[in-house]
Amino acid sequence: MQKEITKNIENIKNKISGACASINKDPKEITLIAVSKKKSVQMIETALESGVSSFGENYAQELQEKSSIIKSNKIIWHFIGPIQSNKIKIIANNANWVHTLDREKVIKKLNLECEHINKTIEACIQVNISSELSKSGCHPENLLDIAKIVESMKNINLRGIMALPKLTDTKIEQEETMKLILNLSKKLQSSFPSANAISLGTTSDFEDAIIHGSTMVRIGESIFGKRL
Repeated sequence: MQKEITKNIENIKNKISGACASINKDPKEITLIAVSKKKSVQMIETALESGVSSFGENYAQELQEKSSIIKSNKIIWHFIGPIQSNKIKIIANNANWVHTLDREKVIKKLNLECEHINKTIEACIQVNISSELSKSGCHPENLLDIAKIVESMKNINLRGIMALPKLTDTKIEQEETMKLILNLSKKLQSSFPSANAISLGTTSDFEDAIIHGSTMVRIGESIFGKRL
């Protein structure tokens, strides 16, 4: 399994380089986030040894357990799941990045928890680009209002946006959605120039996402294998 993970990471990095080459972009500008939810500490450590430093977790409790065991100063934890108010303290204590800010109450509580431990956390605003009831995220029209709230927080750094296009869309529809996300990012950057991160793209579409402006891709299955 260790050899498979190492080989998978090498393959993904090659694909990232290929996608970047097609748009004259430096592959170093892309952050590969290994989605490690439900994966063992040993698998994460193998990926870490294979050159991946960013790991994405969806559940606060699982993030806490893993971060308490893996003490490497190389690791960067990204919280990429929906945020429950009663789990914000755990997220503040264990995550370096949060990709799923979408409402004022959560933003203020996260800031307060970070303030208590004298920590600054990096953050993306999740946009519900397809207005799906099953997904978290703010409405695209509310992005700038949410961004102003995040920007006013002393212990949260506004870094960009995150989105999950519909899985059922055709390739053409997905590409149109990605163009909308890129335009939203440009709109955000016009008011907040340093908020230039675009967290977009998973195992099935990360190459297209990079071509359409993504700077952070979240990949699980292609690294660790299919979910059990």
